[in-house]
Amino acid sequence: MYFGLLSYLIPFFLIGVVLIAGVLAISNRKRIKTGQTQLSKLFLLWIFLGWVLGTGLITLMPAAFGGEPKSTLSLVPFKELISNGPGIGYSVIKEGIANILLFAVGGALYMLALKPSVGRIVLHLGFFAVVVEAGQFALGIDRISSVDDVIWAILGAAIGAFTLRGLAKRKMRNRTPPVAS
Repeated sequence: MYFGLLSYLIPFFLIGVVLIAGVLAISNRKRIKTGQTQLSKLFLLWIFLGWVLGTGLITLMPAAFGGEPKSTLSLVPFKELISNGPGIGYSVIKEGIANILLFAVGGALYMLALKPSVGRIVLHLGFFAVVVEAGQFALGIDRISSVDDVIWAILGAAIGAFTLRGLAKRKMRNRTPPVAS
């Protein structure tokens, strides 16, 4: 059944990625011709926007087909974790870790593509997480819209951005030639 749910998203994802590539190529064609824009930067931006599209599609996928659509909202942080513990099969912890990993990738891709500050990455991806949760609630796709998911997403974005920034600083330190005295 999971593949059935995923299979209807694949065409939307592929069409979206092709459209994103087309828009990026058209909007930057003059810069590409004159050499003002590096193709590697455009490719990284395309990968990041593909991540945004894929994350949006996967998280807005209905939990189950059929039945009455419903919206559930949880605004108390970590209520599920505190009241139910780790959940059946550690489901609460697994969902938190999945959100952290998903947005850590997004934070790292954002840092590679646009090189903003870590604070800006956390702010933008946190806003994206809020938009996704609001979309889940508004669409009534039988998912719980939770502030926990936003917190996990912000933590993941920060981890991804800080990790990549740390690696970049280490690389720059290793490249710096010693000062001759």
